[in-house]
Amino acid sequence: MALCSVADVKTALGIEDNIDDTSISLAVDAATAMIEQYCGRQFTQDANATARIYVATNSYLVHVDDISTTSGLIVKTDPGADGTFSQTWTTSDYQLEPLNGKISGQTWPYHTIRAIKSLYFPMDYGQALIQITARWGWPAIPNAVKQAAIIQSITIFKSPDAPFGATPFPDTGILRLRSALHPTAAALLNEYRLEPVQVA
Repeated sequence: MALCSVADVKTALGIEDNIDDTSISLAVDAATAMIEQYCGRQFTQDANATARIYVATNSYLVHVDDISTTSGLIVKTDPGADGTFSQTWTTSDYQLEPLNGKISGQTWPYHTIRAIKSLYFPMDYGQALIQITARWGWPAIPNAVKQAAIIQSITIFKSPDAPFGATPFPDTGILRLRSALHPTAAALLNEYRLEPVQVA
C-alpha cells in the first residue's frame, strides 16, 4: 500500500489533468519502497493477522516488528524447543510497549513485549521460540511519513527532467538527483528509522 496518493502528489505539483497519472503512480510506489527500506518498517496496516517467529532478547523481553493493534494478537512460546509453540500466553502474562501505544504524545505501534507474570520467554542458542500472530504495521501513516513520501515521489517523477543531475524549478529551487532519499524527506523520517529485530 502506498504512503501517499497520486492525488497528493498532483496537488503538491499543481497538476490538474490526468496525463501523468501512470508515471506519478510509479513514482509513488518507488518512493514507498525507498522509505520503508530506509526506515526498516512498514507504515501501512496489514488487513489480517499473520504469524511471525522471534528470538527473545532475554527471558523477560522480546522485540518484534510493529504491531498495529491488539485485535487478533496472540503470543505463543515453544518451551520445549520442538517447533510446536504449545504455550499460549494470556493478556495478563505480558505487557506491550511503548506503554499506552504512544511515544512523546504521538500514537505509535507496539514493538516490545515484556513478560510480567510467571511465564518467561524461552531461549535456546538463538533459536526462534516465540510466535506472535498480529496485524503488522502502523494503525495510521504518520503525517511526517506521508509528507516525506510526497517529496520523494516528486523527486522521482521529475527525474527525467534532470538528465545531468540537476534542474531548476521556480517553486522549489534546483532539484538535484541523488541515489539516496531527498534530504528533506530523510529529515522527516529520522525519528522513524528502526534497526532490524531478530526475526526468523
